[in-house]
Amino acid sequence: MRATEAGELRADIRFWRRSRRTLSLGEALQDLYIGVFAVLMLGSMLVSVLVNLSDVGDRACVASDCAAARSLLPWLVVGTLLAVLWSLARMVGPVAVSPGVAAWLLPSPVDRGELLRGRARGTTLLAAALVAPVAAGAAVLAGYGVGTMALFTAGAAGLSSYGVGALVHAQASARGSHPARLLGLVSLLAVGAGLGAIAVSRAPEVTTGPVVRVASMVALGLLGAGVATVLVRAGVLAARLRRRDVAPGGALVPGLGGALATLDLALMFDVLVAHANSRRGSVRPRRGGPSGLAALAWRDVIRLRRQPGRLVLLAGSLVVPYAVAAVGGRVVVVLVEVVVCFVLVVPFLVALRVLTRSSGMARMFPAGLGATRAAAVVVPGTLLVVHGLLSAPALHRTIIAPAADLALLGAASGVGGLAAGVRWVTGRPPDYGRPLVSTPAGGVPTNLYGSVLRGVDIAVLTALPMLLSPTSGGAVVSLAVSVGVIGYLCSRRST
Repeated sequence: MRATEAGELRADIRFWRRSRRTLSLGEALQDLYIGVFAVLMLGSMLVSVLVNLSDVGDRACVASDCAAARSLLPWLVVGTLLAVLWSLARMVGPVAVSPGVAAWLLPSPVDRGELLRGRARGTTLLAAALVAPVAAGAAVLAGYGVGTMALFTAGAAGLSSYGVGALVHAQASARGSHPARLLGLVSLLAVGAGLGAIAVSRAPEVTTGPVVRVASMVALGLLGAGVATVLVRAGVLAARLRRRDVAPGGALVPGLGGALATLDLALMFDVLVAHANSRRGSVRPRRGGPSGLAALAWRDVIRLRRQPGRLVLLAGSLVVPYAVAAVGGRVVVVLVEVVVCFVLVVPFLVALRVLTRSSGMARMFPAGLGATRAAAVVVPGTLLVVHGLLSAPALHRTIIAPAADLALLGAASGVGGLAAGVRWVTGRPPDYGRPLVSTPAGGVPTNLYGSVLRGVDIAVLTALPMLLSPTSGGAVVSLAVSVGVIGYLCSRRST
Protein backbone atom coordinates (compact mmCIF):
# COMPACT_ATOMS: atom_id res chain seq x y z
CA MET A 1 0.00 0.00 0.00
CA ARG A 2 1.27 3.44 -0.85
CA ALA A 3 2.36 5.95 1.83
CA THR A 4 -0.57 8.21 1.00
CA GLU A 5 -2.94 5.34 1.71
CA ALA A 6 -1.30 4.83 5.10
CA GLY A 7 -1.86 8.53 5.82
CA GLU A 8 -5.48 8.22 4.76
CA LEU A 9 -5.93 5.26 7.09
CA ARG A 10 -4.51 7.27 10.02
CA ALA A 11 -6.77 10.17 9.10
CA ASP A 12 -9.82 7.89 9.17
CA ILE A 13 -8.87 6.60 12.62
CA ARG A 14 -8.28 10.17 13.84
CA PHE A 15 -11.70 11.22 12.52
CA TRP A 16 -13.36 8.24 14.20
CA ARG A 17 -11.76 9.14 17.56
CA ARG A 18 -12.55 12.85 17.36
CA SER A 19 -16.16 12.27 16.35
CA ARG A 20 -16.70 10.26 19.56
CA ARG A 21 -14.95 12.53 22.03
CA THR A 22 -16.80 13.73 25.11
CA LEU A 23 -14.62 16.73 26.02
CA SER A 24 -15.82 20.06 24.66
CA LEU A 25 -13.54 22.76 23.29
CA GLY A 26 -14.27 25.08 26.23
CA GLU A 27 -13.32 22.40 28.76
CA ALA A 28 -10.14 21.67 26.84
CA LEU A 29 -9.17 25.36 26.82
CA GLN A 30 -9.91 25.62 30.54
CA ASP A 31 -7.67 22.64 31.27
CA LEU A 32 -4.97 24.14 29.04
CA TYR A 33 -5.15 27.45 30.89
CA ILE A 34 -4.83 25.74 34.27
CA GLY A 35 -1.91 23.66 33.03
CA VAL A 36 -0.01 26.62 31.56
CA PHE A 37 -0.62 28.72 34.68
CA ALA A 38 0.59 25.91 36.95
CA VAL A 39 3.72 25.36 34.85
CA LEU A 40 4.60 29.06 34.85
CA MET A 41 3.98 29.50 38.57
CA LEU A 42 5.80 26.35 39.68
CA GLY A 43 8.56 26.98 37.14
CA SER A 44 9.23 30.47 38.46
CA MET A 45 9.33 29.14 42.01
CA LEU A 46 11.78 26.42 40.98
CA VAL A 47 14.04 28.89 39.16
CA SER A 48 14.08 31.15 42.23
CA VAL A 49 15.01 28.24 44.49
CA LEU A 50 17.80 27.10 42.15
CA VAL A 51 19.29 30.59 41.91
CA ASN A 52 19.25 31.02 45.69
CA LEU A 53 20.84 27.61 46.21
CA SER A 54 23.51 28.50 43.68
CA ASP A 55 24.34 31.69 45.62
CA VAL A 56 24.55 29.70 48.87
CA GLY A 57 26.87 27.21 47.17
CA ASP A 58 29.12 30.02 45.93
CA ARG A 59 29.58 31.25 49.50
CA ALA A 60 29.87 27.87 51.22
CA CYS A 61 31.93 25.86 48.72
CA VAL A 62 35.42 27.35 49.00
CA ALA A 63 37.64 24.26 49.30
CA SER A 64 39.22 22.87 46.13
CA ASP A 65 37.65 19.42 46.57
CA CYS A 66 34.23 20.94 47.08
CA ALA A 67 34.60 23.21 44.05
CA ALA A 68 35.67 20.29 41.85
CA ALA A 69 32.77 18.15 43.07
CA ARG A 70 30.34 20.99 42.47
CA SER A 71 31.61 21.50 38.93
CA LEU A 72 30.97 17.81 38.24
CA LEU A 73 27.44 17.96 39.65
CA PRO A 74 25.66 18.67 36.32
CA TRP A 75 27.54 15.87 34.58
CA LEU A 76 26.63 13.38 37.29
CA VAL A 77 22.97 14.42 37.32
CA VAL A 78 22.64 14.30 33.54
CA GLY A 79 24.57 11.02 33.36
CA THR A 80 22.24 9.42 35.88
CA LEU A 81 19.19 10.73 34.06
CA LEU A 82 20.49 9.45 30.73
CA ALA A 83 21.17 6.03 32.24
CA VAL A 84 17.59 5.83 33.54
CA LEU A 85 16.09 7.22 30.33
CA TRP A 86 18.01 4.92 28.01
CA SER A 87 17.34 1.89 30.23
CA LEU A 88 13.59 2.60 30.17
CA ALA A 89 13.71 3.13 26.41
CA ARG A 90 15.54 -0.16 26.08
CA MET A 91 12.94 -1.94 28.24
CA VAL A 92 9.76 -0.44 26.80
CA GLY A 93 11.11 0.09 23.31
CA PRO A 94 11.81 3.51 21.77
CA VAL A 95 9.00 2.80 19.32
CA ALA A 96 5.91 1.21 20.85
CA VAL A 97 2.32 0.96 19.67
CA SER A 98 -0.91 0.38 21.52
CA PRO A 99 -2.57 -3.05 21.45
CA GLY A 100 -5.21 -1.70 19.06
CA VAL A 101 -2.61 -0.51 16.55
CA ALA A 102 -0.70 -3.79 16.90
CA ALA A 103 -3.85 -5.79 16.22
CA TRP A 104 -5.40 -3.72 13.42
CA LEU A 105 -2.85 -1.52 11.64
CA LEU A 106 0.42 -3.45 11.72
CA PRO A 107 -0.99 -6.62 10.10
CA SER A 108 -2.58 -4.53 7.32
CA PRO A 109 -0.71 -4.07 4.02
CA VAL A 110 0.49 -0.51 4.73
CA ASP A 111 3.88 1.11 4.59
CA ARG A 112 5.17 0.41 8.11
CA GLY A 113 7.82 3.10 7.82
CA GLU A 114 5.19 5.73 7.10
CA LEU A 115 3.05 4.36 9.93
CA LEU A 116 5.75 4.36 12.62
CA ARG A 117 7.94 7.24 11.48
CA GLY A 118 6.09 9.82 13.58
CA ARG A 119 6.42 7.67 16.70
CA ALA A 120 10.17 7.25 16.21
CA ARG A 121 10.70 10.98 15.72
CA GLY A 122 8.39 11.89 18.59
CA THR A 123 10.24 9.63 21.03
CA THR A 124 13.56 11.08 19.93
CA LEU A 125 12.39 14.66 20.51
CA LEU A 126 10.61 13.76 23.75
CA ALA A 127 13.90 12.57 25.22
CA ALA A 128 15.42 16.01 24.58
CA ALA A 129 12.42 17.73 26.15
CA LEU A 130 12.76 15.64 29.31
CA VAL A 131 16.51 16.06 29.75
CA ALA A 132 16.84 19.77 28.91
CA PRO A 133 15.11 21.22 32.03
CA VAL A 134 17.02 18.92 34.38
CA ALA A 135 20.33 19.78 32.71
CA ALA A 136 19.58 23.50 32.95
CA GLY A 137 18.69 23.23 36.64
CA ALA A 138 21.85 21.26 37.43
CA ALA A 139 23.95 23.83 35.53
CA VAL A 140 22.41 26.66 37.56
CA LEU A 141 23.19 24.85 40.82
CA ALA A 142 26.79 24.39 39.71
CA GLY A 143 27.17 28.11 39.10
CA TYR A 144 27.58 27.98 35.34
CA GLY A 145 27.22 31.17 33.34
CA VAL A 146 24.41 31.76 30.88
CA GLY A 147 26.46 30.82 27.82
CA THR A 148 27.94 27.73 29.43
CA MET A 149 24.55 26.68 30.73
CA ALA A 150 23.02 27.01 27.25
CA LEU A 151 25.82 24.90 25.70
CA PHE A 152 25.55 22.26 28.41
CA THR A 153 21.75 22.08 28.14
CA ALA A 154 21.82 21.82 24.35
CA GLY A 155 24.52 19.16 24.49
CA ALA A 156 22.63 17.07 27.07
CA ALA A 157 19.38 17.32 25.08
CA GLY A 158 21.15 16.42 21.84
CA LEU A 159 22.94 13.48 23.43
CA SER A 160 19.70 12.11 24.82
CA SER A 161 18.00 12.38 21.42
CA TYR A 162 20.93 10.76 19.64
CA GLY A 163 20.97 7.92 22.16
CA VAL A 164 17.26 7.23 21.72
CA GLY A 165 17.76 7.31 17.94
CA ALA A 166 20.54 4.76 18.31
CA LEU A 167 18.18 2.60 20.39
CA VAL A 168 15.62 2.82 17.58
CA HIS A 169 18.31 1.49 15.26
CA ALA A 170 19.05 -1.29 17.75
CA GLN A 171 15.34 -2.12 18.00
CA ALA A 172 15.15 -2.46 14.22
CA SER A 173 18.32 -4.54 14.08
CA ALA A 174 17.94 -8.28 13.72
CA ARG A 175 21.01 -8.91 15.85
CA GLY A 176 20.51 -9.28 19.58
CA SER A 177 23.82 -7.66 20.57
CA HIS A 178 23.67 -4.19 19.06
CA PRO A 179 26.19 -1.76 20.67
CA ALA A 180 23.45 0.80 21.38
CA ARG A 181 21.84 -1.60 23.86
CA LEU A 182 24.73 -0.87 26.24
CA LEU A 183 24.17 2.89 26.37
CA GLY A 184 22.50 2.80 29.79
CA LEU A 185 25.30 0.69 31.23
CA VAL A 186 28.02 2.94 29.77
CA SER A 187 26.34 6.06 31.18
CA LEU A 188 26.01 4.44 34.59
CA LEU A 189 29.69 3.47 34.56
CA ALA A 190 30.63 7.05 33.72
CA VAL A 191 28.60 8.29 36.69
CA GLY A 192 30.29 5.72 38.92
CA ALA A 193 33.70 6.88 37.72
CA GLY A 194 32.82 10.49 38.52
CA LEU A 195 31.61 9.59 42.02
CA GLY A 196 34.74 7.51 42.56
CA ALA A 197 36.94 10.45 41.58
CA ILE A 198 35.10 12.63 44.10
CA ALA A 199 35.41 9.95 46.78
CA VAL A 200 39.21 9.77 46.45
CA SER A 201 39.53 13.58 46.14
CA ARG A 202 40.83 13.35 42.59
CA ALA A 203 37.91 15.00 40.84
CA PRO A 204 39.03 17.39 38.08
CA GLU A 205 37.47 20.82 38.15
CA VAL A 206 35.55 21.52 34.95
CA THR A 207 36.70 24.81 33.46
CA THR A 208 34.91 27.01 30.95
CA GLY A 209 37.77 28.68 29.11
CA PRO A 210 37.70 29.85 25.48
CA VAL A 211 39.29 26.62 24.19
CA VAL A 212 36.76 24.51 26.02
CA ARG A 213 33.91 26.61 24.67
CA VAL A 214 35.12 26.31 21.08
CA ALA A 215 35.57 22.55 21.45
CA SER A 216 32.10 22.31 23.01
CA MET A 217 30.53 24.22 20.13
CA VAL A 218 32.24 21.95 17.58
CA ALA A 219 31.09 18.84 19.47
CA LEU A 220 27.60 20.31 19.73
CA GLY A 221 27.52 20.91 15.98
CA LEU A 222 28.56 17.33 15.27
CA LEU A 223 25.97 16.09 17.73
CA GLY A 224 23.28 18.22 16.08
CA ALA A 225 24.21 16.74 12.71
CA GLY A 226 23.89 13.26 14.19
CA VAL A 227 20.46 14.05 15.63
CA ALA A 228 19.31 15.46 12.28
CA THR A 229 20.52 12.29 10.54
CA VAL A 230 18.61 10.16 13.03
CA LEU A 231 15.42 12.15 12.47
CA VAL A 232 15.77 11.91 8.68
CA ARG A 233 16.38 8.17 8.80
CA ALA A 234 13.49 7.55 11.21
CA GLY A 235 11.21 6.35 8.42
CA VAL A 236 13.80 3.91 7.07
CA LEU A 237 14.51 2.50 10.53
CA ALA A 238 10.81 2.26 11.41
CA ALA A 239 10.16 0.24 8.24
CA ARG A 240 12.41 -2.51 9.59
CA LEU A 241 10.50 -2.87 12.85
CA ARG A 242 8.49 -6.00 13.30
CA ARG A 243 5.26 -6.44 15.18
CA ARG A 244 6.96 -8.38 17.96
CA ASP A 245 9.39 -5.47 18.41
CA VAL A 246 6.80 -2.75 19.03
CA ALA A 247 3.78 -4.60 20.47
CA PRO A 248 5.20 -5.59 23.93
CA GLY A 249 6.05 -2.00 24.85
CA GLY A 250 2.58 -0.80 23.94
CA ALA A 251 1.02 -3.51 26.09
CA LEU A 252 3.22 -2.40 29.00
CA VAL A 253 2.16 1.26 28.93
CA PRO A 254 -1.49 0.71 30.03
CA GLY A 255 -0.29 -1.29 33.03
CA LEU A 256 2.12 1.45 34.04
CA GLY A 257 -0.59 4.07 33.55
CA GLY A 258 -2.97 2.18 35.80
CA ALA A 259 -0.34 1.81 38.50
CA LEU A 260 0.53 5.50 38.37
CA ALA A 261 -3.17 6.45 38.43
CA THR A 262 -3.45 4.73 41.81
CA LEU A 263 -0.09 6.18 42.97
CA ASP A 264 1.03 2.61 43.67
CA LEU A 265 4.71 2.54 42.74
CA ALA A 266 5.06 -1.04 43.98
CA LEU A 267 2.41 -2.12 41.47
CA MET A 268 4.39 -0.33 38.75
CA PHE A 269 7.43 -2.33 39.85
CA ASP A 270 5.38 -5.54 39.52
CA VAL A 271 4.42 -4.60 35.96
CA LEU A 272 8.06 -3.92 35.03
CA VAL A 273 9.25 -7.19 36.59
CA ALA A 274 6.59 -9.16 34.72
CA HIS A 275 7.56 -7.44 31.45
CA ALA A 276 11.26 -8.14 31.99
CA ASN A 277 10.58 -11.79 32.80
CA SER A 278 8.40 -12.21 29.72
CA ARG A 279 11.20 -10.81 27.56
CA ARG A 280 13.74 -13.06 29.20
CA GLY A 281 11.62 -16.14 28.54
CA SER A 282 12.53 -19.35 30.30
CA VAL A 283 15.48 -19.99 32.60
CA ARG A 284 17.44 -23.11 33.36
CA PRO A 285 16.03 -24.79 36.50
CA ARG A 286 18.35 -25.40 39.42
CA ARG A 287 17.70 -28.50 41.50
CA GLY A 288 18.90 -29.35 44.97
CA GLY A 289 19.59 -27.12 47.91
CA PRO A 290 18.47 -27.03 51.55
CA SER A 291 14.97 -27.88 52.74
CA GLY A 292 12.50 -26.04 54.93
CA LEU A 293 12.47 -22.27 55.15
CA ALA A 294 16.12 -22.19 54.11
CA ALA A 295 14.92 -23.10 50.63
CA LEU A 296 13.42 -19.62 50.26
CA ALA A 297 16.77 -18.03 51.08
CA TRP A 298 18.47 -20.43 48.68
CA ARG A 299 16.19 -19.28 45.87
CA ASP A 300 17.39 -15.72 46.45
CA VAL A 301 20.96 -16.95 46.05
CA ILE A 302 20.01 -18.58 42.75
CA ARG A 303 18.46 -15.31 41.58
CA LEU A 304 21.75 -13.57 42.33
CA ARG A 305 23.56 -16.11 40.17
CA ARG A 306 21.10 -15.52 37.32
CA GLN A 307 21.22 -11.72 37.58
CA PRO A 308 24.66 -10.76 38.90
CA GLY A 309 24.22 -7.22 37.58
CA ARG A 310 22.12 -6.33 40.62
CA LEU A 311 24.94 -7.40 42.90
CA VAL A 312 27.45 -5.40 40.87
CA LEU A 313 25.21 -2.33 41.09
CA LEU A 314 24.91 -2.74 44.85
CA ALA A 315 28.68 -3.00 45.18
CA GLY A 316 29.24 0.01 42.91
CA SER A 317 26.88 2.13 45.00
CA LEU A 318 29.48 2.14 47.79
CA VAL A 319 31.11 5.13 46.13
CA VAL A 320 28.05 7.28 46.94
CA PRO A 321 28.59 7.59 50.75
CA TYR A 322 32.32 8.09 50.23
CA ALA A 323 31.65 10.87 47.70
CA VAL A 324 29.25 12.57 50.12
CA ALA A 325 31.83 12.32 52.90
CA ALA A 326 34.54 13.76 50.62
CA VAL A 327 32.56 16.96 50.06
CA GLY A 328 31.90 17.43 53.77
CA GLY A 329 28.61 15.63 54.19
CA ARG A 330 29.33 14.85 57.87
CA VAL A 331 26.53 12.86 59.52
CA VAL A 332 24.37 13.19 56.39
CA VAL A 333 26.37 10.20 55.13
CA VAL A 334 24.18 8.04 57.38
CA LEU A 335 20.99 9.29 55.73
CA VAL A 336 22.48 8.86 52.27
CA GLU A 337 23.48 5.27 53.10
CA VAL A 338 19.96 4.46 54.29
CA VAL A 339 18.40 5.92 51.14
CA VAL A 340 20.87 4.11 48.85
CA CYS A 341 20.16 0.78 50.57
CA PHE A 342 16.42 1.43 50.39
CA VAL A 343 16.47 2.12 46.64
CA LEU A 344 18.75 -0.77 45.70
CA VAL A 345 17.22 -3.48 47.91
CA VAL A 346 13.82 -3.41 46.17
CA PRO A 347 14.83 -5.78 43.30
CA PHE A 348 16.17 -8.25 45.89
CA LEU A 349 12.77 -8.45 47.64
CA VAL A 350 10.84 -10.01 44.76
CA ALA A 351 10.13 -13.17 46.77
CA LEU A 352 8.76 -11.14 49.68
CA ARG A 353 6.59 -9.20 47.24
CA VAL A 354 5.10 -12.45 45.90
CA LEU A 355 4.46 -13.79 49.40
CA THR A 356 2.76 -10.51 50.33
CA ARG A 357 0.47 -10.07 47.31
CA SER A 358 -0.27 -13.80 46.78
CA SER A 359 -1.88 -15.04 49.98
CA GLY A 360 -2.54 -18.43 48.40
CA MET A 361 1.18 -18.87 47.77
CA ALA A 362 1.99 -18.05 51.39
CA ARG A 363 -0.57 -20.58 52.68
CA MET A 364 1.16 -23.37 50.74
CA PHE A 365 4.18 -23.26 53.08
CA PRO A 366 4.04 -25.32 56.27
CA ALA A 367 5.49 -22.57 58.47
CA GLY A 368 3.70 -19.50 59.76
CA LEU A 369 3.24 -16.33 57.78
CA GLY A 370 5.84 -14.32 59.69
CA ALA A 371 8.52 -17.02 59.51
CA THR A 372 7.91 -17.57 55.78
CA ARG A 373 8.28 -13.90 54.95
CA ALA A 374 11.26 -13.51 57.26
CA ALA A 375 13.07 -16.25 55.34
CA ALA A 376 12.70 -14.17 52.18
CA VAL A 377 14.50 -11.27 53.90
CA VAL A 378 17.61 -13.15 55.00
CA VAL A 379 19.72 -12.78 51.85
CA PRO A 380 18.80 -9.11 51.15
CA GLY A 381 19.39 -8.29 54.82
CA THR A 382 22.82 -9.92 54.76
CA LEU A 383 23.80 -7.97 51.65
CA LEU A 384 22.71 -4.66 53.16
CA VAL A 385 24.48 -5.28 56.46
CA VAL A 386 27.69 -5.97 54.54
CA HIS A 387 27.06 -2.84 52.47
CA GLY A 388 26.60 -0.78 55.62
CA LEU A 389 29.75 -2.16 57.23
CA LEU A 390 31.77 -1.37 54.11
CA SER A 391 30.42 2.20 54.14
CA ALA A 392 31.44 2.73 57.77
CA PRO A 393 34.95 4.04 56.88
CA ALA A 394 33.24 6.94 55.08
CA LEU A 395 31.90 8.04 58.47
CA HIS A 396 35.43 8.11 59.83
CA ARG A 397 36.18 11.16 57.65
CA THR A 398 33.51 13.30 59.29
CA ILE A 399 32.63 11.70 62.66
CA ILE A 400 35.11 11.28 65.49
CA ALA A 401 34.06 8.04 67.18
CA PRO A 402 35.52 4.60 68.01
CA ALA A 403 35.69 2.04 65.22
CA ALA A 404 33.09 -0.14 66.96
CA ASP A 405 30.58 2.73 67.00
CA LEU A 406 31.20 3.48 63.33
CA ALA A 407 30.70 -0.17 62.41
CA LEU A 408 27.47 -0.22 64.41
CA LEU A 409 26.29 2.93 62.62
CA GLY A 410 27.05 1.34 59.25
CA ALA A 411 25.19 -1.85 60.11
CA ALA A 412 22.23 0.13 61.45
CA SER A 413 22.13 2.12 58.20
CA GLY A 414 21.94 -1.09 56.16
CA VAL A 415 19.19 -2.54 58.36
CA GLY A 416 17.30 0.77 58.16
CA GLY A 417 17.39 0.60 54.37
CA LEU A 418 16.12 -2.98 54.59
CA ALA A 419 13.21 -1.90 56.82
CA ALA A 420 12.29 0.83 54.34
CA GLY A 421 12.43 -1.65 51.46
CA VAL A 422 10.25 -4.15 53.32
CA ARG A 423 7.77 -1.38 54.02
CA TRP A 424 7.71 -0.50 50.31
CA VAL A 425 7.09 -4.02 48.97
CA THR A 426 4.59 -5.07 51.65
CA GLY A 427 2.35 -2.02 51.28
CA ARG A 428 -1.34 -2.69 50.88
CA PRO A 429 -3.18 -1.67 47.70
CA PRO A 430 -5.76 1.14 47.76
CA ASP A 431 -8.84 0.03 49.71
CA TYR A 432 -11.97 1.33 48.03
CA GLY A 433 -14.09 -0.23 50.78
CA ARG A 434 -13.03 2.54 53.17
CA PRO A 435 -14.62 5.97 53.30
CA LEU A 436 -13.61 7.98 50.25
CA VAL A 437 -12.38 11.57 50.10
CA SER A 438 -14.23 13.72 47.59
CA THR A 439 -11.85 15.29 45.03
CA PRO A 440 -12.26 16.80 41.53
CA ALA A 441 -11.00 13.45 40.20
CA GLY A 442 -13.70 11.53 42.07
CA GLY A 443 -13.68 9.48 45.24
CA VAL A 444 -10.17 8.72 46.52
CA PRO A 445 -9.38 6.16 49.26
CA THR A 446 -7.80 7.54 52.39
CA ASN A 447 -4.68 5.36 52.04
CA LEU A 448 -3.99 6.33 48.43
CA TYR A 449 -1.91 9.47 48.94
CA GLY A 450 0.12 7.89 51.72
CA SER A 451 1.39 5.23 49.30
CA VAL A 452 3.65 7.83 47.65
CA LEU A 453 5.64 8.24 50.89
CA ARG A 454 5.72 4.51 51.61
CA GLY A 455 9.24 3.46 52.50
CA VAL A 456 10.49 7.03 52.70
CA ASP A 457 8.82 7.43 56.09
CA ILE A 458 10.63 4.40 57.51
CA ALA A 459 13.94 5.53 56.01
CA VAL A 460 13.65 8.89 57.77
CA LEU A 461 12.42 7.26 60.99
CA THR A 462 15.34 4.84 61.18
CA ALA A 463 17.94 7.46 60.20
CA LEU A 464 16.69 10.10 62.64
CA PRO A 465 18.20 8.55 65.84
CA MET A 466 21.60 8.32 64.15
CA LEU A 467 21.35 11.88 62.86
CA LEU A 468 20.54 13.20 66.33
CA SER A 469 23.10 11.02 68.11
CA PRO A 470 25.82 9.63 65.81
CA THR A 471 27.06 7.22 68.48
CA SER A 472 26.43 3.63 69.48
CA GLY A 473 23.32 4.74 71.38
CA GLY A 474 21.67 6.20 68.29
CA ALA A 475 22.65 3.12 66.27
CA VAL A 476 21.10 0.78 68.85
CA VAL A 477 17.84 2.76 68.83
CA SER A 478 17.80 2.71 65.03
CA LEU A 479 18.44 -1.05 64.99
CA ALA A 480 15.61 -1.64 67.46
CA VAL A 481 13.20 0.43 65.36
CA SER A 482 14.25 -1.29 62.12
CA VAL A 483 13.96 -4.81 63.53
CA GLY A 484 10.59 -3.97 65.06
CA VAL A 485 9.28 -2.61 61.74
CA ILE A 486 10.54 -5.66 59.81
CA GLY A 487 9.02 -8.07 62.33
CA TYR A 488 5.66 -6.32 62.29
CA LEU A 489 5.46 -6.06 58.50
CA CYS A 490 6.46 -9.68 57.98
CA SER A 491 3.80 -10.96 60.37
CA ARG A 492 1.04 -8.57 59.21
CA ARG A 493 -1.67 -9.96 56.97
CA SER A 494 -1.94 -8.63 53.44
CA THR A 495 -5.54 -7.48 53.82
